[in-house]
Amino acid sequence: MTSEMTEIESDGWETKYIDKRDKSEWLKIRLDSEYYGGGNPILFKFPKPTQSELIKILTKSTDLNQISAISCLLKEFEFDESDNHNEYREELIIELESIINENDFKWSGFEKKRLTTIIHDSDLNFINNQRDSLGKKYSEVETDYQYYKNIAERAEKIITILNKNNSIWKRIKTLLN
Repeated sequence: MTSEMTEIESDGWETKYIDKRDKSEWLKIRLDSEYYGGGNPILFKFPKPTQSELIKILTKSTDLNQISAISCLLKEFEFDESDNHNEYREELIIELESIINENDFKWSGFEKKRLTTIIHDSDLNFINNQRDSLGKKYSEVETDYQYYKNIAERAEKIITILNKNNSIWKRIKTLLN
């Protein structure tokens, strides 16, 4: 896509472009830039989506590549300064829990892949404390740890429910055949 655009600014981490056709502004960042090859390029049209908008896109998307990329983006701390670096985990886990609790939720193979991808690629099931602990009291570090532990347990519960329902569907298909 960038071949149709003009680069207007780059700092080595982000590159800004203008689309020659409609004059829209775009931003290219590299996801997982610490890996060999500089990471995967991601292109956004300005204004960049907020964390909440990304979560809404994530929960509606049917493209597993897009789902994986957005899940990874959420854990990028500096993605959106306008969000004041709000922690995404609580908002995302609440959204996932509401999805599986909807009456019309369909327990399909795709939904299992989608929700599992979201949980794993966004590190929802990562129990380790992600917050700085230097200079904090033990009780503050423990509170931070409990926060991540709670989110991870809720994420693992969703995966358990998905696996349980997946085996039920397999049994039903076997009985029908």
